[in-house]
Formats: sequence, C-alpha cells, structure tokens
Amino acid sequence: MPFVPAITLTEPQLQELLVAAGRLAAEQVVAELRASLVQDPREQTLLRLRGFLQDPSTITDPRAQWADAALIRRIQPNRQGKPKSVAWFMKFQKATGLCDCPSRRSPNHGRAKEWTFADIRHAWQHYYQISR
Repeated sequence: MPFVPAITLTEPQLQELLVAAGRLAAEQVVAELRASLVQDPREQTLLRLRGFLQDPSTITDPRAQWADAALIRRIQPNRQGKPKSVAWFMKFQKATGLCDCPSRRSPNHGRAKEWTFADIRHAWQHYYQISR
C-alpha cells in the first residue's frame, strides 16, 4: 500500500486556514468581476487605446479602431487627474500632423472627428519625442 501523507490541524488552525482561503478566493473573484464588468463603450475604447500605445501588438488592425479628441485628451490626464485641455489637443494635433491625417465623423457623436489608432499612436510617439 502506498504511503499517503496526512496533516493534522486543530480546530482554530482549520478555521484560520479556511478564512484565509475564503478571503483569497473572494479577492480573486472580485478582481475578475471588476475586469469583466460591462463598462461604458467609450471607457473600453480608451482602455484599448492606452493598451495599444503601450504595446502595439494588442490590436491586430489599428486602422479599424477609431478615437476622437475627447478620448485622446484622456489618454494621459493632467496633474489634477482631469483630461488634457482643448488647447493642448489643438497644439498636439498641429505639432504632430494629426490634423492632416484621414479622419471621419463619429458615428456616435455626430460632429466629432475621429482618427485611427495607428495615426494616433504615430502622433503620440512623435509629440512625446519632440517635447523631451
């Protein structure tokens, strides 16, 4: 007959072990739920754009993904945690040539112009290389 290891625990040790395991499981479940919560579509787009700027391999076709000025201004908040100003965006747009890139009218927000993730990434890299 094969040897089977065994552990002997006292009642308080068992309770402590169960509480710790339950707490860890609850933390993992809450983290997963937070990650999978249905978010505002604009929030999801912003998260995808931020991810794409950090790692371009996260999106297979960046020319099919679009974002408007309001989302671009929220990529990197200012010191107070608010979106960058409209004046900042105008400067960014002109300095990087984003204003000359192909754009489209937002299907969801009427008059707002949108640019592809690829063009935004190129402009972002160009702007932050210059300003360093």
